[in-house]
Amino acid sequence: MTELIGVAALAVGGYWIMQRIKRKMAAVESQISRAAAKADPNGRGTELVRDPVSGRYKPKA
Repeated sequence: MTELIGVAALAVGGYWIMQRIKRKMAAVESQISRAAAKADPNGRGTELVRDPVSGRYKPKA
């Protein structure tokens, strides 16, 4: 009988954890969608130019 109660508790706990994960994933997806909507519509940021001395890319001024 004790094993049955333990298995039931694990099942309920697993279900609860999965529901929390689903809610968190939906919240993160919502944040990403809002950020993508605010982003540059061309899908690009500022243009980068390579510095010949350092070899690094910097935003075009």
